[in-house]
Amino acid sequence: MKSNLSKMAQGCFISVASFALAAYMTACSGSDDKSVAGGTSDDAGIIANLDVAGLSQKGPFVKGSAVTVQGIDCKTLELTDELFEGEVKSDKGDFAIDSVTLSASCALFEVTGEYRSEITGKKSSKEITLHALTDLKNRKNVNINVLTELEYERLMYLVTEKGKKFAEAKEQAEKEVLAAFNIAGSFEEFENLNIFEAGDENAALLAVSVMMQAETDDAGLAKRVEKFADSFAETGKWKDDKTKVAIEEWQVAATADGTLDSIRKNIESWGYADVVPAFEKYIEAFGDTVILSSSSKDVEPAETSSSSAKAKAGSEYDATANTLKDLRDDKVYKTVKIGDQVWMAENLNFETAASSCYNDSSKYCDKYGRLYTWAAAVGKSEEECGLGKECNLSSGNVRGVCPDGWYLPSEADYATLIEAVGGEKGAGTKLKSTSGWNDDDDESGNGTDAFGFSALAAGISNAGYYGVGYTTSFWGSTECGSEGVPETGNGSAYAMWLDYDDVNVNLRSYDAKDLGYSVRCVKDDGTVPESSSSEVSSPSSSSIALAVPCKTETEDNCEYGTLTDDRDGQTYKTVKIGKQWWMAENLNYASLQPSDSLGSTSFCYNDSLKYCEKYGRLYFWSAAMDSAATWSENGKGCGYGVVCTPTFPVRGVCPAGWHIPNRDELYELVLAVGGENDAGDALNASSTLYEQNPYGFSFLPSGRKRIVWFDNDDGEYIYDDDGEYGYIWSLTDDYWNSDESFTKYHDANELVVVLSVSKAGKVGLHGSPKTSGYPVRCLKD
Repeated sequence: MKSNLSKMAQGCFISVASFALAAYMTACSGSDDKSVAGGTSDDAGIIANLDVAGLSQKGPFVKGSAVTVQGIDCKTLELTDELFEGEVKSDKGDFAIDSVTLSASCALFEVTGEYRSEITGKKSSKEITLHALTDLKNRKNVNINVLTELEYERLMYLVTEKGKKFAEAKEQAEKEVLAAFNIAGSFEEFENLNIFEAGDENAALLAVSVMMQAETDDAGLAKRVEKFADSFAETGKWKDDKTKVAIEEWQVAATADGTLDSIRKNIESWGYADVVPAFEKYIEAFGDTVILSSSSKDVEPAETSSSSAKAKAGSEYDATANTLKDLRDDKVYKTVKIGDQVWMAENLNFETAASSCYNDSSKYCDKYGRLYTWAAAVGKSEEECGLGKECNLSSGNVRGVCPDGWYLPSEADYATLIEAVGGEKGAGTKLKSTSGWNDDDDESGNGTDAFGFSALAAGISNAGYYGVGYTTSFWGSTECGSEGVPETGNGSAYAMWLDYDDVNVNLRSYDAKDLGYSVRCVKDDGTVPESSSSEVSSPSSSSIALAVPCKTETEDNCEYGTLTDDRDGQTYKTVKIGKQWWMAENLNYASLQPSDSLGSTSFCYNDSLKYCEKYGRLYFWSAAMDSAATWSENGKGCGYGVVCTPTFPVRGVCPAGWHIPNRDELYELVLAVGGENDAGDALNASSTLYEQNPYGFSFLPSGRKRIVWFDNDDGEYIYDDDGEYGYIWSLTDDYWNSDESFTKYHDANELVVVLSVSKAGKVGLHGSPKTSGYPVRCLKD
């Protein structure tokens, strides 16, 4: 087994990968460092006359197997010459070594011998060696097992090469080992686990012990463990795809042919287990969220697995009883039909890597389901789709972590749900459960649960846990850019958010993928939701056909038209992109209609007419929406500080027959010209700054008018961004923004979605204050 761990203080090199302790003793026999670390967590002081006991298990090691305990420095992990010997007392694998005295509290345990195989029920034909590296400061019992072996080299590497403290390194290594087998949860330390006792952690140990020997013999097991350590020590990742495939193929067959039942009977027949832990669920789940093929280096979602794995990982839906049974772990969920959709009426509680229980406590999982990172929710690895990664999921419904026949909702699915309950305004109250929302203070945050969706205040995880009783978020499968959230890098994702003090619901487009959110799955009827004409509808990327670029440096084959505004006689060029007809110029109608305390007017950049001639006018949102109802009633009263419910379509300040686009119509434009990565260049106007414009849209770097706030809470208007950014108003309220300068001075009802394009070609849909002045591009009714 290969290892490149650190050289010790005396110049000796410890190859912690070796299965033979004699190699350690020979390499470091010259060590005479007996210092005591003064009782720190890294080296807790002298251990004197300690009687230690434990169990040695692959299956159980047989009577007479050799057990040793050797001292090791907790800081350097340098072995000492303090060695104590014993043996396994019975075929249960139990051992005891008395009067262990060490100069430091850390110790290396080793067992070598034959063992009883869980798979065959018989004694192994060859000996194996397993290790456990532990701190004896507060323990007298140490079990040696497959999990302590698998964490062993990684733990050594984290301490000697990465400088981590022993306890911190051990906690990290244990989580990484479990994640390698798609097991998540808050478990006890590995040296506490016992395959003869009930409990999820003991079930996980037994499952891993079985899977490591699946489809191989005793010699193959030793090689498999050795190969696991080869890459895992330095990376914390199990990169042996060939072995994973072998285990996956065995697991599918073992589930179908009764092998798992035979394993349970073998263990029961030994007579040492009062209860055999429910190991089957972890074996059956292996590969459900991570399915590998021999030619693949990346994890794939369950929907791309083999047909046999699909059949095993099914579900049972009872439309009469309104229940869903997830056959991966046999959990049963309530379901509810809302409009044309069938939703889970409870949060998903299927264990995967990169998911957790709130506060790492199973009682919260029982009540609220699990919290998943976005990568876990879509059934991908963190390396492929985690924080800062652009995942580029294939079109269509994404099953992800959901049961077979169900899928993770897209932004469009959430929009359809919101439309079915009457729109964003008041949807939060209708979707929230009737209890549990800020109940400690009062019941004002509770909902009516009018449609049976029963959203719970499950909280979220974000380098910790918070928000139970106050908030919840549900992941969507729709990926988006991270404009305005630079710390996340490219590739954030949509989520539906509910809060105790908000009667509305919010679809957010910039949530970092490492956050832990809840999951609600939708029944897959084989279709992809289409965008509707309502304000809250959202187009899915699969439902929008790419428009064909129509303009080059030498040719212009775009489909143009003209629009004459009969209010002032101005004529504008228009252009067809996909199925939409857009103004190809910014509106330049001089709206002067007082409707609120801001005067609701329009402006030329820098108060100069030459900018109006070049860029069109800048409008407050109230003016863009025609809040005074001068031309239509649909946007009446929609201004600063007002929660309004406009009637779609909103003509606003646009000429007759045209309207202010909503968020989803702007998003449809972005999708039609190639998506968020390409839309900036595709929409920009040709000039010395903007050299694209292949669709004739001619997005202009118009700048904006905005308030600059000072520490004394005063502010003043300025013009900025001319030549750097262009903007377009939408009619869609935005209820959240990550920029503290916004949330400090603006309430939830003061932000609206705008489309922005930067000089560098970055495009974004994000919230901006209604007090800002932005251009208007009108869309044909």
